[in-house]
Amino acid sequence: MLTNSSDWNERKRTWRMLNSLHPAAIDLDRIHLVRERSPESLSRPEALEELLLELGLNDEGLDEFPPHLHPFCGTGLRIWQYPVQFSKYLAQLATLRIRSYLELGVRHGGSFVATVEILDRFFPLESAIGVDIIPSPSMVEYTSLNPRIKFCCLNTQSDDFSALIDRIEPIDLIFIDSHHEETQCRREFAAVRESSNMIAFHDVLNQNCPGVARVWDEVKTTGDYECFEYTAQYDGFGPYMGIGLAVRRERMPQ
Repeated sequence: MLTNSSDWNERKRTWRMLNSLHPAAIDLDRIHLVRERSPESLSRPEALEELLLELGLNDEGLDEFPPHLHPFCGTGLRIWQYPVQFSKYLAQLATLRIRSYLELGVRHGGSFVATVEILDRFFPLESAIGVDIIPSPSMVEYTSLNPRIKFCCLNTQSDDFSALIDRIEPIDLIFIDSHHEETQCRREFAAVRESSNMIAFHDVLNQNCPGVARVWDEVKTTGDYECFEYTAQYDGFGPYMGIGLAVRRERMPQ
C-alpha cells in the first residue's frame, strides 16, 4: 500500500517521541486538598488558582513557565496547565452539571485527577475515563481509589477507541489533549463530536501547536456550540497553552 511520504515521516517522528516518554509517578495523597475545600471555594477562579499550585505542576517544558511558578513544578500531581487558565476553565465547568468525563492524553494523570476531583464536588460523576497510548502507573493506582474511574491504554486513532466511544456515549465532556498535531486533533474531534455535549481542547493558543489552533477555529465556526476561551498569559511568555471549551447550545444554563 502506498503511503503519503509526509504523513509517514510524521508518524515515524511521533513513534520516536512516544517511545522516549515515560510517565512519572504523581502524589495522589494531595487529592485531600480538593476534598477538604468547600464547593463555594472551588467555584472561585482565584481560589482554584491557588489550589492548583498546592496540587503541583509539571516540570516538562519548564521554559514555558514563568520563574515564580518553578517552585511548584515537578511536585504533587504534576498538572500540565497554566493555573491562570485552568482555574477559570474549571470554575466554568462547575456550573455545567457534568456527570461523565473523558480525557484524551493524560500524560502523568495530574490534570485528569484534578478535573475529576473538582467536578465530583459539585455533581458526583457517574464515570470518568482517561485515555493515553502510554501506560500510566499512577492512573492505575487512582482507579483503585475511585471505582468510577477507568484508564484505557489505547491509540485514539484505532478501532478500539471507536469501540470505546460507542460503548460509553453520550458523554457530557471530552477534553482533547493528546498528540498536538493537526491531523490527529481533527480526527479526534470528528470521532467524538456526535457523542458529546461539550468538547474542550488544550493548547488552542500555544505558539508551538498551530494545528490545534486551526482545528479550534473550525469548531468555533460550526455554529453548533457556545464557545469559551481561557487564554490568559504570564507577562513575557508565550503565547502558550490556552483552553477552548465548546458547549452545545442546548446544554448552556438558562
